[in-house]
Amino acid sequence: MKRRYTVLAAVIMAFALLVAACGDSAEDTTTTQAGTEETTTTAAETTTTTAATTTTAAEALPPLLVWADEKRAPVIQEVGAAFEEATGVSLQVEIVDFGSIKDEVITKGPAGEGPDVFIGAHDWVGELATNGAVAALDLGARASEFTDNSLLALQWEGAQYGMPYATEAIAMYYNPDIIETAPATIEELTTACDALESGVECLVVPGGNDAGDAYHHQMFITSFGGQLFGFSSDTGFDGSTVLINSEETVAGATLLEELVADGYVPSTNYGDAKNLFVNGEAAFWFTGPWEVGSLNTPADNPGAPNWSVATMPTVDGNAMAPHVGIQGFYQSAFAQNAALASAFLLDFVATPEVMTALYNADPRGSAYKATITEIEGDPVAATFAASAATGTYMPNIPEMGSIWGPVGDNFLLLRNGEVDAASAMTTAQEQVEAAIAGG
Repeated sequence: MKRRYTVLAAVIMAFALLVAACGDSAEDTTTTQAGTEETTTTAAETTTTTAATTTTAAEALPPLLVWADEKRAPVIQEVGAAFEEATGVSLQVEIVDFGSIKDEVITKGPAGEGPDVFIGAHDWVGELATNGAVAALDLGARASEFTDNSLLALQWEGAQYGMPYATEAIAMYYNPDIIETAPATIEELTTACDALESGVECLVVPGGNDAGDAYHHQMFITSFGGQLFGFSSDTGFDGSTVLINSEETVAGATLLEELVADGYVPSTNYGDAKNLFVNGEAAFWFTGPWEVGSLNTPADNPGAPNWSVATMPTVDGNAMAPHVGIQGFYQSAFAQNAALASAFLLDFVATPEVMTALYNADPRGSAYKATITEIEGDPVAATFAASAATGTYMPNIPEMGSIWGPVGDNFLLLRNGEVDAASAMTTAQEQVEAAIAGG
C-alpha cells in the first residue's frame, strides 16, 4: 500500500535534529578538527548514534491512544501495524460509546486520562474548542481532498479543529412489499397509509414512548421553515436567539401532533421503531444511513424485510429538512504525542483505503472526495446525499449542547399525548434559554 508520509517524515526528522543537537560537545568538535579521516569516522559514529537514539526516543513514547465507537474501532485498529512499523510507537484503540466521547474528553483530557485522537460529531466543535479540549489541525494542501462543507462544519472562529470523514442525514426507509412507490409529499404518505392492512403501522419515528430524541424531530421543526437558532450567512448561528417557539416551529410541531392524533405516527422509541420496520409491521421509518449495514447483513438481521430508501416527503411544498451532520477525527489539546497524532491522521487515516474501509464499516456518506467517487454508483448512498442536500448543518456553537434534552423531552411529551404542540415548544424554549443563561 503506497502511503504519503509527509507529516511523519517531518516528525522523524525532528527527532533526528533534536538528538543531533543534544549530541554536540566540545570533545566531538576537537575530534572533527583533527583531520579528515577522524572527521569521517566521527560523522559515521554520530549518524549511528542519532538513528539509535531516534529509535529509543520513539520506543519511549507511550502508545498513541485513539477513542472510537465499536463500528469504527476495528478499522482504526487495522492501521496499527503499519503505524508502529513506521514510527516505533504502538497504536492503542479503545472502544467508547459515541454519545459519551465528548463529555469524557472534556473531563478526562486535563487529567491526562483522555485520548490523543478521537472520532466525534461536528456540532461538538464549539464546545470542545471553548473548553480548550481540542487542538487546531493544519491540513495544508491535504484539505483539498475533503468536501468544502465538511471542512467548514469542523471550523471554529477561523481555525480547523477536525479532519472530516463522514456526512449523514435522515431519509425515509420504506418497505416495497407494503408500499410500491415512495410518496413525494406528506399527503401522499398518509393516503398510502390509509390503505394499509390492519396491524401495520404507518410511519415510525424515534423519540416517543420512553425516550426523547431531538435529532429525529428536526424535520418537523423545519417543515414550515422553523429553525433552532437565528442564522446569518455572514456571522453564522446566533446562540443568543433561540427560535424553538417561533410560529414556524410550532406549525411543524403541530403537524406531528396531528399525525399522532390521527394514528399515523405511533409513540415509539428507537428500538420500537426499528423492530416494527424490520418485522414488516411498519411501512415507513425515518432514520439515518447507519442502519444500512444492519439491514444488509442477514447474520445480524435474518428477518430483514425488503426495503428501499427515498428522500423526505415535502409539506406544502417545503422540504422536511433533516439535520446534516459531519463526523471527523479530532486531536486532543492534551495529546501526549501531538506531532505523531497529526502524522497518524494525515498519513494513515486520510487515505483512500482507510476512508473507504470506514465507509464500508458504517455506511454514512463520505466527506473524502476519493471515496465519494468510489461509491457514486450506489443508489442508497445517492439518496442519503440527496436528503442531506435539502437539510441544514447542525449548529456547531456551544449553545447547541443545551438543545438536546429540552427539545427531545418536550417532543416526547407531545408524542405521548401529554401536551399540545404550542405548550411543548414554549416549554422547550424556556428550558433552553435557562440552560444557556446558566452556562
